[in-house]
Formats: sequence, C-alpha cells, structure tokens
Amino acid sequence: MEEKQTSKGMHTLIYGAGTGIAMIVFTLIMYVSNLYMNKTLGYLSFLIMIAGMVVGSMQYRKVQLKGFMTYGQAFSVNFLIGLFATIISVIFFFFYIEYINTSFVSELLAQIKAGMEAKAGNMSQEQMDQAMMWTERFMTPVWMVVWGFLGNAFWAAIFALVIAIFLRKKDPNAPTMI
Repeated sequence: MEEKQTSKGMHTLIYGAGTGIAMIVFTLIMYVSNLYMNKTLGYLSFLIMIAGMVVGSMQYRKVQLKGFMTYGQAFSVNFLIGLFATIISVIFFFFYIEYINTSFVSELLAQIKAGMEAKAGNMSQEQMDQAMMWTERFMTPVWMVVWGFLGNAFWAAIFALVIAIFLRKKDPNAPTMI
C-alpha cells in the first residue's frame, strides 16, 4: 500500500508538533515530580528533540524521497522539525512560567544567587548585587521565551548538522557532477 505524499513543510510541522508536545509532557512530568529545577534532568528534553528529528527525517527519507536523501535535505528536514518543536515548546513555556509554575522565576533567581554566593571569592557584595540586578531584568517571562527560543533554535541547528551526516543516503542512480 502506497503512503500518501505530503510536502516537506507539512511533514516537518507534524513531526515538530509531535516533538514539541513530547517536550511539553516531559516538562509537566518534571513539574509534577518536583524535579523541574534539576538541570541535569532538564537536558533530557534535548534527547527528546533529537529523537523527534531522527524519526521524522528517517520517515521523510523513506516515504517522500524513496529511501535517499542528500545532506542538505537531511539538514533542512531536521532543522525544521527542531524549529517547529522549539516554537511549540517556548509558547508552552511562557504559559508554564506565567500560569502553571508562577514561582519558577523566583526559584531560579534564588538558585542563581546561591551559586553566585558559593563562588563569591572574586566578587564584592556590590558586584554580586549589580549582577543580580541585571539577571533579574532578563528573567521576565518574555525575555526567558526569547532566550529560550534562540537557544533551542541554535541547538536544533547544531543537532541537524550532526544528524544529517548519519541520515544522508546517496542515490546510486543519481547523476554525478564532475
């Protein structure tokens, strides 16, 4: 049975949305488990993004490209999946810190301050106060979403560059350039 062809944009949107939803579910599990401040476990969301990118691009290669994919095609599919997942997850993150976990920003600021005080050997109290003042200015929900989007988009690009190396598959019947 032949599978239905979809455009690259629609395919990446579907897999990006699925990946973004999986990242949201992971965030909610971390919140309910009271592990949301654990940085190490937080990095698992990157594994979810990578898994969504790999599965989505392998499916795209299999169905839309008849089993073959250039490096450029692999990169673009992976990056778009990661980008759509990022958009969905940062929109959720805004609502998460604004309405679900309203103490998240204050807890994060307290954690940053404690870290600064632990490493305060080279900083005066005035310097720490100034650093905290600037940190607080950029710890608003809007700024956190902006920086979260930029950071996740950056990592999606890096992951896409690496994943594309492993998922490309040259068509032996394709004409070669001399």
